[in-house]
Amino acid sequence: MTNRKWWGLAVAGLLVSACTNTFIDLTPDSGDVGATDDIVEPDADVADDGSGVVILPPPPCGDGVVDPGEECDDGNRLNDDGCTLGCMFGAGDPPGDPDPAALPYRAEIPPQVLSPVDHPPEADPAGSPFPVSSSATLFAGSWLRPDMPDGTPPSLNTRFLAPDGSLAREDVTISLVSGSSVSGYAVAARSDSALLAWRAGPDGISHANLSVEAGLTSAPTLLINSRFADLPALAGLPDSYMFAWYDGGDTARCVHNGAGPSRILLRRLTTDGTTDGMPDPVALEDENGAWTAPDLAAGDDGSVGILWWRTATEAAGGCTLRFGVADSALTTIADGGVVGPGRSGRIADAEGAFRLAWRDVAPDDTPRIGFAAFGRDASLLAPPVVHQPPFLPFEFIVGDIEFAAGDHGLVAVFEGYNTTTGPQLWFLRTDLLGRAVGSLAEVDPSCTGTCTFGPSNVVWSGDAFLVIYFVTLNLGEPSETTEMRMVRLVPEV
Repeated sequence: MTNRKWWGLAVAGLLVSACTNTFIDLTPDSGDVGATDDIVEPDADVADDGSGVVILPPPPCGDGVVDPGEECDDGNRLNDDGCTLGCMFGAGDPPGDPDPAALPYRAEIPPQVLSPVDHPPEADPAGSPFPVSSSATLFAGSWLRPDMPDGTPPSLNTRFLAPDGSLAREDVTISLVSGSSVSGYAVAARSDSALLAWRAGPDGISHANLSVEAGLTSAPTLLINSRFADLPALAGLPDSYMFAWYDGGDTARCVHNGAGPSRILLRRLTTDGTTDGMPDPVALEDENGAWTAPDLAAGDDGSVGILWWRTATEAAGGCTLRFGVADSALTTIADGGVVGPGRSGRIADAEGAFRLAWRDVAPDDTPRIGFAAFGRDASLLAPPVVHQPPFLPFEFIVGDIEFAAGDHGLVAVFEGYNTTTGPQLWFLRTDLLGRAVGSLAEVDPSCTGTCTFGPSNVVWSGDAFLVIYFVTLNLGEPSETTEMRMVRLVPEV
């Protein structure tokens, strides 16, 4: 039985002001919305709003307004939709052949069954994410165990793993108040420690510090005291953490239906996860911000890539992906503008640029997976690449897409479902621009019938991609059990 430290969630909190006068303008001048509380939205051509944060405006292409030199502007940077990434009529140049330096990968089967999990997640991949963060020597992954029928309260659990899949320490479990609804959580690793942030209950976002040596190093503390704070994201920097979260009263993803502003906020935290001595947060979005989880990635130069969403303005609705780059001190933020439509996604740093992966649904309800690459100045490096049927042999994607960068390319992992074959965990190897290398393949073909996939993620270990995931065996039967498994993805030979 694993040793555990249990803490209640009702603890004295650190009150963090959500006030800020820094703003990235995400609308053309004709659509500016003016002041909201103490926030005054600067025009897109304003570089400094007086707060000390220099804001580099987004490119005009993708803002939905046909500017001088543009033939069209459909509000995104995708090709193959009649308006190219450069806002000219036509299909745009095709993605081209993949980089030959990106080798195809295969799964090493059978999977490795990792140490038993005392508090496994619910067998529902769409409702239980599995954030995994890596440092140079270990991986930290967190998952939610919901309320149990026997009265066991919900808990957030974190496991430290060595690259070979062995436990770096016993699992750390934080017990939450019974009935707590955890709507979002994130983890970021630094050296031999990690920071965990989560939203549970009506009070806001809490955080806790973890380490390989001591487990839970201090009691959970309220970080953002606001009932509107939700969906945290974290990235570890050498001397701090970067922290982003959603703030607003919306109740539907990608629909602005709440009172007041709906936006993403960004700020720095100390290595202890506090705001001591750190500047006020920066607002990345106006009232059109979408209730969808942001994501962050730390660049090897100290910069931070930011992926977030806004509510689409077109009649069809939905979400539009946005991208930006901040320096580690939050003195300069470059807005890369719109990427395209998307429902959820991730960002990673690789070989001097930020890489994005996301999922979307086409107008005919078929699944799509997109990739894009941005430079440190938030400029789009190449046309985004979007994969869709018949390349994707399933009817829809369950839950989020996860991906990692390594060996001159990317690997994306996701669960695809169709009525003929049921659910299956897939991986897609691409080059750094998202162009497919080899064929779409199954991670664990042995999981069939009454074996059901749970939350999953993928990390680069230095010599292989590691897919870490949960499976529930004999679902619904008295012998039902849940395992944490790992599959190594290695180059084909």
